[in-house]
Amino acid sequence: MRTQLALQQAALALFAEQGYDETTTDEVADRAAVSPRTFFRYFPTKESVLFVGEYGWFQSFTKTFLDQPEDLTDLEAMRETLMSLASGLPRIRKALVLYEKAVASSPTLRGGVHDHQQEDIATIAAAIATRRGLEQADDGCTILAAVSLLTYRNALRKWLAGPASKNPGEVISEGLDTLIAELTPTRRPTRRSARRTAST
Repeated sequence: MRTQLALQQAALALFAEQGYDETTTDEVADRAAVSPRTFFRYFPTKESVLFVGEYGWFQSFTKTFLDQPEDLTDLEAMRETLMSLASGLPRIRKALVLYEKAVASSPTLRGGVHDHQQEDIATIAAAIATRRGLEQADDGCTILAAVSLLTYRNALRKWLAGPASKNPGEVISEGLDTLIAELTPTRRPTRRSARRTAST
């Protein structure tokens, strides 16, 4: 576990310093003071370094989400879940900043991250389906998962761009509160009805 963490930290630092595409696995191994063979003992590819720990996070997400009270809507349960998990973000803030720099350095990597996020959406959609008592995720579950994940990641980037003293839970809560408000039916008139009212 210590070696895996050292390799991940070395990789993120090098990706941020010189770009993902320009960094070799040999350089990562050398920075972590291990042999090149050791790198592939922990990671099947260079890209996989970026996603270590995600499996455990999604396990925690699914359990926490499904434990939310039944009287909450799915979006409210999502908000409570992500706020709960936000408590661990300050500890990995530096790694998240390096991750964002690494992804920004490589168009190829951005494509890989996009593909990876489709898997993340599927995982969240499956959790929503389970909460709804469905055998598998339908279009509604998938759309809600995609919008919620996008909102969460936008809030995360907003937190990383701000002061480290800012509580990430507050930023995530603000983002999801905005999403909930936008999806909550209101009695605001449409543009067409507003124009019709003005002309009478």
